[in-house]
Amino acid sequence: MTTKTIFEFYKLLEKDKISFSYRGRFSNNVLTMATELLKENLDEEHGRLRNKLSFLMIESFQNISRYADKENSELDETSEFFMTRNVGDTFYIISANLIDNDKIPVVREKLEKVNTLDKKELNLLYREVLTNKQINEKGGAGLGFIEMVRKTKGKLPFDFVKIDDKQSMFFMQIELKNAKTDDGLPSLPISDAKFVQEIVAAENILMMHKGDFSEEAVGPMIRMVEENMQNISLKIHKKIFHFLVEILQNISKHAYSTDDKREGIFQIGFMNNKFHIGTGNLIANNEIKNLKTQIDSVNSKTKDELNELYRKYLREGKSTKTGSAGLGLIDLARETEDNIKYEFTQINDEYSFFSLTVNF
Repeated sequence: MTTKTIFEFYKLLEKDKISFSYRGRFSNNVLTMATELLKENLDEEHGRLRNKLSFLMIESFQNISRYADKENSELDETSEFFMTRNVGDTFYIISANLIDNDKIPVVREKLEKVNTLDKKELNLLYREVLTNKQINEKGGAGLGFIEMVRKTKGKLPFDFVKIDDKQSMFFMQIELKNAKTDDGLPSLPISDAKFVQEIVAAENILMMHKGDFSEEAVGPMIRMVEENMQNISLKIHKKIFHFLVEILQNISKHAYSTDDKREGIFQIGFMNNKFHIGTGNLIANNEIKNLKTQIDSVNSKTKDELNELYRKYLREGKSTKTGSAGLGLIDLARETEDNIKYEFTQINDEYSFFSLTVNF
């Protein structure tokens, strides 16, 4: 994870009002937090979709548990993947998981069938499945797929990417449009989701979120980070969580505000027994010089000097001199293994994109 990849992800998801991805072991707690995060970021005109989105996210999680064929808890390129996106007036829910190749024909048949049926035929099939009690631990006659199509009134794009002779990655995308405010934008192809999954796997990113980082929107994000760390069985020291909070709150306070929102992107990865945290947000060009001076100042100091500066800061209170590092930056620099890495990429005459990465 580098400052350049933070900006590349931001550009990749530039049209997304909200985007969230997760890799790792799934649980009800992760589902609850992901649903809350999406709900908290919904614009008013999309409020009527809350219940449908919650239902579809649950179905997508359950789909992973039905068809996933993986016992290894170690993260790799085939780890389970979940993503939500909001582009224009359309919401996307994507899932990906490992599946045995000999199960693909059955799953493909179920999906192709529901994708060809109209509303009346879907309702008939739904009642038939319930009447015949064709439901078992692997989804019966595709009841979950039927429900997804009935709720969205659309099709379910899917694909299988071969890993080896025994297994493949099974990708599926749910698309929910807001019929009352449909902007007429074309649907995102499932190849976009496959591309994102490939990148986060290569970068070993556990979680990523792009959206509003204003103060009221940060709460669900912080709880989601904490929950993720527990559910993938990685031991995270209290100080690391403390700095996650500091980094996220820093975006909420200092990011360039547009339409009362402070847009940003947050990523956390784990590689070589280290956590890698990256953030990116817009910043006013007239604030860059001061922030750069602050970061360079803490990066130039030894750990002992940082500790002394930290204690002095606590004794004397916050300095108001231009270029003086804030307590949050000092605290961050004290605990990182390397210097704080950062980059400013100019967007226009008014603001730039500020990306930052740290290792713990």
